[in-house]
Amino acid sequence: MMDELRDYRFYKEDMLHPNVLAIDYIWDKFRSVWISEEVGEAMAKVAEIQKGLAHRPFDKKSEEHQKFLKALDQKIAYIKQRYPFMNFENSSS
Repeated sequence: MMDELRDYRFYKEDMLHPNVLAIDYIWDKFRSVWISEEVGEAMAKVAEIQKGLAHRPFDKKSEEHQKFLKALDQKIAYIKQRYPFMNFENSSS
């Protein structure tokens, strides 16, 4: 942070704490060095599942929502097959 993000635009209004742009930049640097590509892909899939689990439908009984839930269950099953120790809240699998 001190070496690469010296510009004021990387700090919150207090000019002390990093803002979202800086945090994202630092996270990307950290991830590229310390997290393998395989694990990075799994992390992206888990983030997608978490986003799907947080989704609140307008009509729970609609055909579109049922398709969405089926696709979400398939994603969860895929991740659980590769990483059996993972659990997801609100999942039907």
